[in-house]
Amino acid sequence: MWIGVGRIVLDFYNNDKLSIKKKKLEELCKDLRKKFNLSAMEIADEDQLERCVIGFAAVMPESWKRAAAQNLIQKICKTIDETAFARVVSEDWDLLGH
Repeated sequence: MWIGVGRIVLDFYNNDKLSIKKKKLEELCKDLRKKFNLSAMEIADEDQLERCVIGFAAVMPESWKRAAAQNLIQKICKTIDETAFARVVSEDWDLLGH
């Protein structure tokens, strides 16, 4: 089994309402869950208006090659970068498995 985990930091520049941040984060995480069948949620800085930290985890079958698992994690990160409501300022991910 492969487990891909990631941490993405977004800069939501000039946001002044926590409710807007929460709504946009939930929409983004919901879309990620639907598209990639993974777990995603805000994991830190919940009360900061201009900073969003998203964590995600995806489980893949052990029959996958390492390259295929890495490609999926990279595709998830690329999707966040292309569809997020805020600018990605940091992206960290790792792949655990055999």
